[in-house]
Amino acid sequence: MADIELVQGEFGDSYDITIYDEETGSPADLDNFDTLTLNVYTTDLVTSILSVSLSKPGDTGVVRWSITSAHTSTITAGDFHAQIDMVDSSVTVRRKTKYMTMRVLSKLA
Repeated sequence: MADIELVQGEFGDSYDITIYDEETGSPADLDNFDTLTLNVYTTDLVTSILSVSLSKPGDTGVVRWSITSAHTSTITAGDFHAQIDMVDSSVTVRRKTKYMTMRVLSKLA
């Protein structure tokens, strides 16, 4: 099972991801980050497949990907790596999560 799983062409749903503070093991405080971006790459990390803005729904450490048809219409079925980039408004603090696995399943006919 991958960290993120979805079906090719899927849209209309939201995908919540909890980011944990490695030092405390608790959900991370994201209050100081204004820009949250999910970046998806091929497994060799050479090619960028997708870059989407995330929102903060209000729960500590949680970011939300509201999936639109534009996000998933060009992604082929397969395995990828994903990472969340977090930046403050002055672009002085930048953090990235560890890479996550992402699997896109073939759409059933």
